[in-house]
Amino acid sequence: MRNIGLHLRLTTTLSALFTRAQELKSPIVQCFFIPQGSSTYITFDDEQIDLCLKKRDSFKELYLHASYWVNLAGRRNNGWRSFHRELELAKKLAFTHIVIHPGSATGCVTKDEGIECLARALNKILSQEGEIKIVLENTAHGNKTVGGDIADFAKLLNFLDYPEKVAFCLDSAHAYSYGYPFATVTDVEKFVQDVDLLIGAQRVALLHLNDAAQACGSRIDKHEVPGKGEIGTEALRAFMNHPKLVHTSVILEMPVLDDSQERMLLKEVQGWASLDT
Repeated sequence: MRNIGLHLRLTTTLSALFTRAQELKSPIVQCFFIPQGSSTYITFDDEQIDLCLKKRDSFKELYLHASYWVNLAGRRNNGWRSFHRELELAKKLAFTHIVIHPGSATGCVTKDEGIECLARALNKILSQEGEIKIVLENTAHGNKTVGGDIADFAKLLNFLDYPEKVAFCLDSAHAYSYGYPFATVTDVEKFVQDVDLLIGAQRVALLHLNDAAQACGSRIDKHEVPGKGEIGTEALRAFMNHPKLVHTSVILEMPVLDDSQERMLLKEVQGWASLDT
């Protein structure tokens, strides 16, 4: 069965978030380690870690979304310490993946310099890391932000010492907001073929199946409920069920909804997989 689950906002404790995920019947989960509306990390004492680990077996995969303080493409103030802290805690809590926005080439003259900075940071991590999968996500922004253009990832792979240790996450709303047409089945087919040509579709481990609240090319990262935004149900379903991507897991990152709405939408999208695969 396809792994299709939810990104959940951390409000109190991680063990409470896990309980909510169980109640929502989400077989995989993604979250930050920063509570909603906060600017500090949640604290984990030994008791809280034990509670989380006892609930861990309920989930096939756990994805930590790295904080936006992490900017490994920057030449200065790149959030390395924050990333290392999050990575070590994710391993202690038995997370399987960590999803990273590549960041912006701050302090660099060109975006290509930022790609090289990102590669150096990843090489440092990957030379020691085999316990958790590093997943790089495409972004909605332009200028010197790395990862809006999928070709940035193709350049990055050329600089990696261990490219096999890196996977990718494709966010449909980010692709659309960046400027990739995505609202028809034909658009989706072209996008997936481009991804396959540039980085290899087999490197994609995760889809963020999000609708977009803003127009194509807006460069505004604002999600909408699947089927309620600019992309629409037909294209999102075609993306999720594309033959080159059916091996991937799927996470929904939705606006704030009540539990009954999230449960209903998760069940609906889980049903899309059974229709076409």
